[in-house]
Amino acid sequence: MKALIVYGTRYGSAAEISQEIGNVLRKENVEVDVVDSRGLKKFDTSSYDLVVLGSGIKVGSWTKSALKFIENHQNDLEDKKVALFVSCIANRDEKLLKEAQEKYLDDVADKYLTNPPVASGLFGGVINPNGKFGLMDKVILKMVKKDLESKGIDTSKPYDTRDWDQIHKWAQDLIN
Repeated sequence: MKALIVYGTRYGSAAEISQEIGNVLRKENVEVDVVDSRGLKKFDTSSYDLVVLGSGIKVGSWTKSALKFIENHQNDLEDKKVALFVSCIANRDEKLLKEAQEKYLDDVADKYLTNPPVASGLFGGVINPNGKFGLMDKVILKMVKKDLESKGIDTSKPYDTRDWDQIHKWAQDLIN
């Protein structure tokens, strides 16, 4: 089996998740290529049995490059096993989970894929108060920090909401 993992990332969390998914698949003797979607126009997917597409979420959307990859390769993906994942902080709040699943995974699959994905993963992200942010990011971060602090979480250092066991299991399930 040969797998392609294509991701879009803003701050690195989706890239780290993609690398880890690749590591899990390699341990199961899958040949894996992990590719950043930035700058990709057309990519030959013909030799891949499985294509995993992922993105970080910021201000309610996938990265432009990851969506562009899916859009540019819609026809190529018709005969592939395709899995989708996102990295976002919605997983820290139960009421946001359903909404995030629909908006970031189900709606993207409905819009861009002919066939339903074989799997979809909603994974956490990293909130780094020391990162470089634009104005909108700073406003959102301020609200998120307030919420986290009300739950007793130290917001002076990065807060990682990713569940690596969940990610490992999800990756293994892709080939089982």
